[in-house]
Amino acid sequence: SNQRLITFISLFVLGISSQVVQAWMVREFLVVFYGNELSLGAVFGSWLIWIALGSLAVIWLREWRWVQQPSRGLSVILLSLPLLLLIQIVATRGIRRVLDTPSLEMVPLGELFPSVALLTLPAALALGLAFPLACKALRASEPGSIVRGISWLYVVEAAGALLGGVLFTFVFIQWLGMWQGLGLLSLVLAITAWRLNPQKMTAVAAGALGLLGMLLLLTPVNQAIQTRLESFRFQSLQPGLSLLDAVDTRYGNVAYAAFGDQISMLRDGRIVASFPQREAIEQTAAYVYAQSENAQRLLLFGGFAGGLVAELLRYPLQHIDLVLQDRQAFDRLQPYLTAQHRVTLEDPRLQLHFVDSRRYLGGLDEQPYDLVLTLDQAPT
Repeated sequence: SNQRLITFISLFVLGISSQVVQAWMVREFLVVFYGNELSLGAVFGSWLIWIALGSLAVIWLREWRWVQQPSRGLSVILLSLPLLLLIQIVATRGIRRVLDTPSLEMVPLGELFPSVALLTLPAALALGLAFPLACKALRASEPGSIVRGISWLYVVEAAGALLGGVLFTFVFIQWLGMWQGLGLLSLVLAITAWRLNPQKMTAVAAGALGLLGMLLLLTPVNQAIQTRLESFRFQSLQPGLSLLDAVDTRYGNVAYAAFGDQISMLRDGRIVASFPQREAIEQTAAYVYAQSENAQRLLLFGGFAGGLVAELLRYPLQHIDLVLQDRQAFDRLQPYLTAQHRVTLEDPRLQLHFVDSRRYLGGLDEQPYDLVLTLDQAPT
C-alpha cells in the first residue's frame, strides 16, 4: 500500500539523517575537546544507550497517544530532527564555557563523559523512538504477520545509513558545508514527514521547516550563521587569537588565526603550525638536515605552513617531495603566506603531491630518499 511505501521511505531517510547527525556531532566533539579520542568512545557509547532507551520508551509508553498513532509520532521525529541537531551544535560549541574549562586545557573525564551523554541525548533518543514506531506504522498498514516487513525495515535503515555516510563525506562536507547541508536535510525531512502524515498541523510544520531549509540552502543566511557560530566556538578554544578563516574539510576543522604579525594554523581546535618563527625554524631545519649526511632527496609529509620546507630549501638539496593530504586547507592558506612561502612554491626542487600519505607510499617506485619526515598528525 501507499502508506507502507511511505513508512519504508521514512526509515530510509532517517537512516541517512542518523548517519549525518552522528558524523556532525563527532566532528564537533573533536574540535571542542581538542581531538581527544576518549570523547569518541563517550559519543558512541552514549549514542547507543540513548537509542536503546528510546526504543524501550515506546514499550513503556505504549498507551500514550503518539505511540497509538505511530505515523503521527514518526512524522514529529522527522520534523524535529533538524532543530534538535541545531540545538546540539550550539550547546556543544558553548560547553567549555558552561564547564568553565580554561582554553588549551583538556576537559577532565569526570566532566567530559556526562557532558557528552547530555549533548548526544536529543537526537539519539529521537532516533531510538523511530524504529519501533515505524514497526507499529507498518503493522497498521499491513494486517497479519509483519516479520518479513520488519526485516526489510532493518535493511532499508541500514541502506540509508550507508548512503548517509557517503553523502556526508562527498557531498555535505565537500560541497555544501554544515549549514547548507542542514538546509537540504531539513527540506527532505519536511517533505517526507508531510507525505507520511498529510494532516493540517503536520503540513504547516513541514512547510515551516521546508522554508527554513530553503533559506539555509539557497540564501546567504547559512554563511552568516556559519561565521557567528564559528567565532562563538573559537573564542572558547583560543581566546588570545583573532580568527581569520575556518573551513570544514574531509579531514576535520581547519582554522587560521592571527596573534600580532604571526599566523597560526589550527586543526580541530589545536595549533599545529605558526609562522613566521625564523629562529625556531632555522634550528629545526639544521637539526633535521644533520640527521643524514649530504642528504639530497627528501620526502616530507606535511610541514609546509610552519616554514620548515622553505628553510630546508636553503640547503644544497636536489629534490623535496612534499605530500599534503588536505588540498582544501592548503588553498585556504594562500592569502596568509609570507614572501618566503611564495618563493618556496616557485622553487623547481619542490614537488607537491595532494594525496593520502599511505596511498602515496603505496605507489612509490624504487627511487630512494635520504631522509623522510612525518610532520602531519598521526592517522587515527
